[in-house]
Amino acid sequence: MKIVEVNDNKTWNQFFQLPFRVFKNDPRWVPPLLSEQKHLFDKHKNPFFKHCLYKAWLVLENDQPVGRVVAFIDTLYNSINNTNAGFIGFFDCINEQEAADRLFDISRQWLKQNGMNTVFGPMNFSIGNECGVQLTGFEFPPLIQMNYTPSYYQSLFENAGFSKEHDLYAYRMTAEEVRRRDDFLHRLEQLGNKALEKQGVTLRTINFRNYEKELDNIHLLYNECMQDNWGFVPATFEEILYSSKSLKQIADKELVFFAEVKGEVIGCSVSIPDVNQAMRHVKNGKLFPTGFIKLLYYLKKINGFRLVFIGVKKDHRFKGLDALFYYHTMRKGIERGYDSAELSWISEDNKNLIKIVEKIGAVRYKTYRMYKKEL
Repeated sequence: MKIVEVNDNKTWNQFFQLPFRVFKNDPRWVPPLLSEQKHLFDKHKNPFFKHCLYKAWLVLENDQPVGRVVAFIDTLYNSINNTNAGFIGFFDCINEQEAADRLFDISRQWLKQNGMNTVFGPMNFSIGNECGVQLTGFEFPPLIQMNYTPSYYQSLFENAGFSKEHDLYAYRMTAEEVRRRDDFLHRLEQLGNKALEKQGVTLRTINFRNYEKELDNIHLLYNECMQDNWGFVPATFEEILYSSKSLKQIADKELVFFAEVKGEVIGCSVSIPDVNQAMRHVKNGKLFPTGFIKLLYYLKKINGFRLVFIGVKKDHRFKGLDALFYYHTMRKGIERGYDSAELSWISEDNKNLIKIVEKIGAVRYKTYRMYKKEL
């Protein structure tokens, strides 16, 4: 076995192709679009690299790639948290501890050389991207922008001395469960509507004709509402705009809600159709020559969505808006033919939100673990 740095066309191609080898016999894995992966690592196009340094490596066995990893330092994260922490991400590896250890060791060495004293992971550059080692729910495929890892990854990390730092939850809700709880949801709607009237709140869906302004509202709410979550780094508007470009193409405007008081946005709820249902049919991660046709065909058959974010300004919290966003999202989802939804991710510390989603009948079905190791 040997470690090689990813620094030329050959090694970058091997880096992007490695997951196709690790997951080739796993029917639940969803291949990423190779063009989007390459775009993500483009230092000239991805604004995240204005405050991030990284290096990538492959581990080879008999000159064949069997694992990959990226180590990175987010200077914005460290300045906000007054710490010297590094991260690892884009970790994929065959079920061989020695191969994983080689990747962990080279990452640790580089981070330590750059003044870091702790490493967290796995995280694909941002807590808003794929992160965590999946611990449960392996019988279900991943939804859009959620991680999917083999069950043996937990052992690879823990055998290498990593320990739990934080858990993230994914909840599942079905149309059948929504209908079964119809009386409860109707009461919830009545209580919520009374709260809306009392506070003078109105609900509306996103206006794509004023997209950048709507995105700015989401940006401000995201930074205010997520700041207490583990791993949070305030996003710049440039980063939000960058990450939303591909999502805008698949967004369902009826599943993005804004709450307003006298024209001021005080809350929002963002859900996205699960494009992974279509992507799993693009087997090689390439849109051309036939992948694009398959993608267009299966996009019409998507029947699930992911509720990505609910945010309410501080002065308007605990007044029923969270529950009302859930209610309208589920109702509208059923109207539009969706039969299931994932609510993810939710921090294990967010007891209030967990209480709400469990009351409306959502079931926790996946847990993702962020690991930590002192250098």
